[in-house]
Amino acid sequence: MTDKEIYKSAVDFLLSFDSVSKTDLDKHLVSEFEKPNDLKIIYKKLCESAQNKQMSAKVIGNSIGGIENLKFVLFDFDPHKVAANFSKTDSEKLLNKIRQKLKPTGQIRTTNRSLWPQYCQSVIESAHFLKSFDTAEKFYKWSDFFANDSKSKPALPLMISIEISGIGFPLACDFLKELGFEEYGKPDVHLKDIFKALGIIDPNEKSVTKQDYATLKAIDRIAKANNLTSYAVDKVFWLIGSGNFYLTNKNIGRQKQEFIKKIMN
Repeated sequence: MTDKEIYKSAVDFLLSFDSVSKTDLDKHLVSEFEKPNDLKIIYKKLCESAQNKQMSAKVIGNSIGGIENLKFVLFDFDPHKVAANFSKTDSEKLLNKIRQKLKPTGQIRTTNRSLWPQYCQSVIESAHFLKSFDTAEKFYKWSDFFANDSKSKPALPLMISIEISGIGFPLACDFLKELGFEEYGKPDVHLKDIFKALGIIDPNEKSVTKQDYATLKAIDRIAKANNLTSYAVDKVFWLIGSGNFYLTNKNIGRQKQEFIKKIMN
């Protein structure tokens, strides 16, 4: 199938459900995020992305009443102040401050591989990453250079994933996407499973990094062929995988295997 055909098949599949209208679908294909003109909000977004790893949202965010409450220990999400007060080896110091001020519920494990110490490390490294930018405008000037060039685009999430432990390539893409960069999709499990099954990416590739990279490139290629944003392409296949039309409070259930079966047949 061509890139145009695979996208049309995905859209037709979603619209084949009686409960899903074209209006429902179209509403999800335009980003609901606008790039915030505040470095503090960008830092908060990084803190939110860092907790999306595995089960971290339950262990981290839920236990302190939401990531918003970290403002009480992160100087109202000021990355410059956080970086000035916490070195990259101060994850234990930050965790102690969180325990003292926010009193997280549940058990807090403190081994190097436990979620809380890893999360604190991500939060500190995020601040040190952003401290090199005086303003949000300067961050966008730097990041837009990569986002607007098709060959350089993957380098941006790659650099973020290297700079900040705990935020891998897919989460870095998700951070950019939810920051308002419609140039990025997220190579998550739904898209990778569909793309591998349909031969859009190599199903025999063992390297997760190469799978993620190939998925991002495939999203971009399908977007270009259909004159769409990468965000829109990402969302169509994500909706097939999750079934969750969250903006219109509808749910068709996970349809990944049904879609693959229909296309294969």
